[in-house]
Amino acid sequence: MNKRLANLAGSESATVTHPSNLRSIVADSVIKNVRKNREGDITHVGVKGLWEWTVAATVASIEARSNTFFVECPQRADVYIASTPAGKKFLKTTADTTTKNNLDNLPPLD
Repeated sequence: MNKRLANLAGSESATVTHPSNLRSIVADSVIKNVRKNREGDITHVGVKGLWEWTVAATVASIEARSNTFFVECPQRADVYIASTPAGKKFLKTTADTTTKNNLDNLPPLD
C-alpha cells in the first residue's frame, strides 16, 4: 500500500511504501514486578517506574504476537499463556532451574 505524505511546508510530497508481507516488530520485555489482588492472584505485571500492564492486556499482546515477555529468576524463563479448566487465562513461565513460582516471587509494584 502506498501513502502520499506531505512535508510541513506542504509543497513537496514523498511516497512511502508499506509492504503487506512485512512482519510486525515484536518487543521482548522483561517483567520485574507484579501486583496481586487480595486472593494473591497476579493482576498487573511491569517494571517499576517504567510501565505497568494488566494481565489481560499482557495476554492480548502475547496473543496478537506484538510482544513477548520473560522473567529473570536468576536465568531467563519465558512467559506464556495458560488457562484454567474454566477457561480463565493467566500468565505462566517456562520450566527453568528453580522450583519456585517465578512470577509469584517477583517484587511487588508500588
